[in-house]
Amino acid sequence: MSRPRPNPPRIGPLTHVVLMAIAMTVFLVIMLVRHEQARANSPELVMAVEGYDPRDMLLGHYAQLRTPLHALDPDRLDGDNAFEAGVPIFVTLEIGEDGLASPVSLHRDHPGTGLVATGYVRHAGDRVRAQFNIERYYAGRREALALEDRLRGVRTDGEPENGPENEPGNSQVRVILAVPASGHLLIKGFEIDGERRIDRVW
Repeated sequence: MSRPRPNPPRIGPLTHVVLMAIAMTVFLVIMLVRHEQARANSPELVMAVEGYDPRDMLLGHYAQLRTPLHALDPDRLDGDNAFEAGVPIFVTLEIGEDGLASPVSLHRDHPGTGLVATGYVRHAGDRVRAQFNIERYYAGRREALALEDRLRGVRTDGEPENGPENEPGNSQVRVILAVPASGHLLIKGFEIDGERRIDRVW
């Protein structure tokens, strides 16, 4: 006569919660490692930060950034000129003599070569307004406020900066971007007055 098999141990609610927390932590760590690897190993470029509105720069603990990718003029750029809202857009970038990257052509499909930024069209008209996931820079309150001041042309002592280099579009702040193979841009840090300031993930 066979013996009855013992029932398998049950996982209690607390154990279940702990296992879920461990799984989520491992998942987040993996995502963070992949993100950092993409930032560290992808081609890098520097882009001007321009067209910002200092009255609406800081909401919470992030700064709103506007780059030359914010509003694209198909008539002045090579490639395709017909886009619809909600579709992907691929922008070929070139680095100029000033060391800054700027868009040179727009594409509905990936062109296959060059430095290419991948985004999504938010509005299509005379200008194509697209989103590249670099429009907001999250930071601690102190860092975000300091960045806002620099974008507004305010020195560290609180006095306004003067001179043509501080006119709109000539900010001494540049954003440093990584360009992974996917084309989804990643913010690595900023160049302020020629000094590189790279964010640390860890």
